[in-house]
Parts: sequence; C-alpha cells; structure tokens
Amino acid sequence: MLFEIIDILTRGIKLRCPCCGQGQLFKTMFKTFDRCSACDERFEREPGQSFGAIYINLGLSGALAAMGYLITCAFTSLTMPQQLSIWTSVAALGPFIFFRLAMGLWTSIIFLGEGLYLQWPNQ
Repeated sequence: MLFEIIDILTRGIKLRCPCCGQGQLFKTMFKTFDRCSACDERFEREPGQSFGAIYINLGLSGALAAMGYLITCAFTSLTMPQQLSIWTSVAALGPFIFFRLAMGLWTSIIFLGEGLYLQWPNQ
C-alpha cells in the first residue's frame, strides 16, 4: 500500500498520469490535457478542482524563499536590503517555477483521495 502511494506521487512529480503513469499531464507549459492519452482517465473531475495546487505552489515558493534567506544569512555578508531584493524576486518567480510540479502533485493527491473521475448521480 505504501509503495503504491509513493508510486502515484512519483508519477505526479514526473508530470505523468497518476492512474497509469504513461500519459502526459501537460499539453503546453501551463495547460493540462483533459484526459490521459494512454488510459483515457479524466484529470479534472469538476471545475475548480485544481485550486488545491495553488496551496502547494504557495508552500513550495515560500519554502524556497525562506530557506534561501536563511542560508544566505548564515553563509554570506549581504545586507538586509540586498537579501530582501534577492528573495522577494525569487518569491515572485516561485509560482511560475513550481506551477507544473504543484499541478502534478495535486492531481496525484486527488487520485489517491477519491479517484480523478467518478460518475456523479443525476440530480
């Protein structure tokens, strides 16, 4: 069970379908496919489902800026304004850098939680 969870999360990190691991998740740099080309699994069950990827992206960007700041404080003699200019820029670029990774991880988490596409009953 644990190895299966790790495998599914690894597929997300590799930007592959969490169901089969064969199909690609992204069509372009910032646009995902609707379905897997290999197993036809639907990547987004309902509109707005990928909103959770924003939190992953925000966490990764903040962690990068905070760790970078702490490392440069410990090992360099940069002043606070120099540090602030460097790490503010990194924090601003972080969401663009981590977008694909965050989407891949979130898609895998959704797949682990409830599957990507479940047929909803007619109401």
